[in-house]
Amino acid sequence: MLILLYSLQFVFGASLGSFYITTAERILLYFYGKKRKEGSFGNRMFSLLIKPSHCNHCEEKIPSYLLLPVVGFFLSKGKCFHCKTKLPWIYPGSEFLFGAITVLSFYATDSVAFSVFFTFFLGHLIISIQTDANYFSLDYENLPFLLIFGSLSNYFITETLPGWEDLYVLIGFAAFYFLLYKLVKQGMGLADVIFAPAFAFIAGHPFWILFLNSSYVLATVVTILSRKKGESLRGKMIPMGVYFSLGIFFTFMAKVLYYRLGIEGVFSDDIE
Repeated sequence: MLILLYSLQFVFGASLGSFYITTAERILLYFYGKKRKEGSFGNRMFSLLIKPSHCNHCEEKIPSYLLLPVVGFFLSKGKCFHCKTKLPWIYPGSEFLFGAITVLSFYATDSVAFSVFFTFFLGHLIISIQTDANYFSLDYENLPFLLIFGSLSNYFITETLPGWEDLYVLIGFAAFYFLLYKLVKQGMGLADVIFAPAFAFIAGHPFWILFLNSSYVLATVVTILSRKKGESLRGKMIPMGVYFSLGIFFTFMAKVLYYRLGIEGVFSDDIE
């Protein structure tokens, strides 16, 4: 029964991974890319949410048996069945990664609810990463989903609801980032001012410290390593939404370690 449960969870996670990668691509195409001005808003929403899976090159509908997570890529030999265009490895890679994270989340926490809601949360983080990495933009429509699934994931780890300390974190981050936005004109975008406090609230106290440090350490390291030789860092645009998303992911990993894998008890014994 346990093997069956793990298998079902892997299929669930891999299917969500496929859905969110496709959704992120369609958001970029229909709301940021070359098709953002084609048709009405309603038509673009239809294409985003309802249009059947199809090849991005020839737009032919993909047969159902090729939509199987991970397996479908290999059944199609990594090519579109119609036009033979090679398919990116990001599809089976993301599907496998989502499936593995769902299984590992359940294994670490013994909570089906956490593994399910956390996988949804990851999906919306992927959307934030994609839009900010490609267009330096964070969708405000995505924020409520991040707050809902992030808060539910928190609850099924800590078994507590957000408290006053978490509210103080939200208020403190919001005030600090708003002042920074006003004082440093080209320091950050308005979306960062909104998303950073929301992610800090999800991280909660005292884990907001890990969220903040991991986000900016990642941003600094990647920016330095990826810059061209001799390029100045002054005025360089950094997609902080990408690093905020990665930071909150690592923060949740730390929470799982702390609350569910016995590290809290180890720390308590050391103190005593």
